[in-house]
Amino acid sequence: MNSEGKCVMLPWVWLAIAGICAVLEILNLNLFFASIAVGALFAALASSLSASTPVQWIVLAITTVLSLRLKPIVIKYIFRKTPPLDTGINALIGLRAVATSTVSDSVGTIKLRGETWTARTDLGEITKGSEVSILRIEGAIAVVVPCIESQFN
Repeated sequence: MNSEGKCVMLPWVWLAIAGICAVLEILNLNLFFASIAVGALFAALASSLSASTPVQWIVLAITTVLSLRLKPIVIKYIFRKTPPLDTGINALIGLRAVATSTVSDSVGTIKLRGETWTARTDLGEITKGSEVSILRIEGAIAVVVPCIESQFN
């Protein structure tokens, strides 16, 4: 209360309300308290610009409602689906490598990402130095196929 007996909301009161709402939002994670915190920050700004208490409450209400209207957009952005990433041996499928020895249906080696792999092929024989593509991984053996060069190269 000021000297005239009117209730005055100081900026630090609004900042405290915003802080409490931010902590509640961290515990809750549904963006409701975050909307109130945004409203309280704008009310603190209005208070620091010497707006009257009713104006501060109106600013709080309007900005809270506006931020609640943005909630579906924010939720859609936060929880957007990301494509799954292949990891482990699944990440090797389709990669290109170089045959470091002749690769047959039972024996051979390739250089894949700087590592030497035991390899085999189901398609006859691949000569040393040929570029190959990883078809699948069976245990520690890469099953490869020769890369078909594009006609446009």
